[in-house]
Formats: sequence, structure tokens, C-alpha cells
Amino acid sequence: MKTTFRGRPLSLTLALATSLLALLGAGSGCNTNDHQVNTVEPSNPAYVRRVIEDRRILRDPVTAKAVAILGVIDGSTPDGLTRVGVEVQNQRRSTFRFNYRFDWFDSQGLPVSTPATTMVSQQIEGGQILTLTSVAPQPGAKDFRLSIQESTRSRYPLLPKN
Repeated sequence: MKTTFRGRPLSLTLALATSLLALLGAGSGCNTNDHQVNTVEPSNPAYVRRVIEDRRILRDPVTAKAVAILGVIDGSTPDGLTRVGVEVQNQRRSTFRFNYRFDWFDSQGLPVSTPATTMVSQQIEGGQILTLTSVAPQPGAKDFRLSIQESTRSRYPLLPKN
């Protein structure tokens, strides 16, 4: 007596099922967010960074690992406006989408109105290092605060790679 499944020999059914699982397994490796980034930079760069001390308030450990702050640098534009850069690195293996916003304050600690008060969307690959930058909106803006949060737009596709 031959063993059958839905009218087909069991050996043929098992072969089809095994082939389907192999194809699904191979295909899932191609459709992943697990993109790692390797970086290279000069060991003695020509620029001189002015690193400033910062204070961090971390409330979301997932975002803190995916957008880990490496350092904060500041400088000025040729027009004398304050310019800051916050170097971040994704310490996870997978792509991470987040939103960020720079808020600016005057020398008394009061908020300075800025043209863009909305969050900016950004994507960072696993291991990638980015520098988030902002320029003060006016000469009186001397201090800043950077807010970072995980993107809630997970239902949208990943941004294309550059």
C-alpha cells in the first residue's frame, strides 16, 4: 500500500515541501534589515574638533542603543552663528528609523523660535556613524537641546540607500 497525501505520493509531497522551505529560507536572507556598515577615517584628521561636555537624559533604552551618542562638537559659521554636530552610531545589527529635532535657547535659557520645529526623519544602518547637525537660527541662540525618538512610521518602507 502506497502512502499518499491529497492524492500524491508522500515522497513527492515531502520533496515539494522541503524545496519550498529551502526557497523561503534563502529568500528571507535577501529581504532583511540586517545591513552592517564599516567605516574608515584618517587616524590623524586635518580638522580639529571642539568637543563639548553634554548631559544625557535617556528614557528609551532601545533608541539609546540604536542611536548611541558618541560625542558633541560645536563651532561657528562664517557669519558667526553657532553650529553643532552630534555624532551618533547605531550599535545594533539592523537598520533603525528615528526622528530628531534641535531646539535652540538664548543666553538666558529661553527658547528661541526656529523655522523648523518639527521632527526630522532619519534612517541609520547597523554600525553606521552619522553626524546630526544644526545651525542656530539667529546670533542670540547659544545653547541647544537634541531630542531623539524612535520613528512610529514602521508601516512605511525603509528609505533607499545612498
